[in-house]
Amino acid sequence: MKLWPIYSFFGLLLFLSIGAITKEQSTETLILGDWKEVSWKYEKVNHDNKIAFDINDYQKEEICKNLIIHEAETWRFSPNKKLEFLENGKIKEDLKWNIKGRGHVLELKHQNSIIEDYQVVDVTRDELIVQFNFDLQIRGIVRMTFKRIPNKQYAQKI
Repeated sequence: MKLWPIYSFFGLLLFLSIGAITKEQSTETLILGDWKEVSWKYEKVNHDNKIAFDINDYQKEEICKNLIIHEAETWRFSPNKKLEFLENGKIKEDLKWNIKGRGHVLELKHQNSIIEDYQVVDVTRDELIVQFNFDLQIRGIVRMTFKRIPNKQYAQKI
C-alpha cells in the first residue's frame, strides 16, 4: 500500500494552515493608527430577545456621569502602547493601552492608575468595535464603533 499520497495531503494541509496563521495580523497591529468615533449603540442584556438602539447625546451624557468614558473625536493608538485622545486636533488626554487575553480585551491605564477594560468585538483594517458593560437603570452593553482615519501619504520626490 502506498502512503505517500496521504502523507503529501496532510503535509500540504499543515503547510497551508501555518501560512494562514502567520499571515493574519494580530489585534495589536491592526489597532494602531487613528480612529474616529462613529456611533454608540445600547443593547439590553436582561431580555431574551436583545434590543439594540442608537444612543443620543443626552443618553451618552447620562452614561458618562458614572463611568470614565472618553468623548474624544479621535483615538490615536501608537506602537509604543500610548493612546492619545484628540479633540479638534489637540491632545485631550494620553494614557497607556494594552491588549490582553487572546486579543479581545483592551485595557486602558490612566496616569492616576485607574484601569478601564473594553471588550474588542471586532477589529479590521477599517473598523474597530469595542463594548463595555454598565448598570444604568437597566443592565446592558454599550457598543462603540470607530472608523479608521486614513494616513495622509504624500508622493516622494524623485
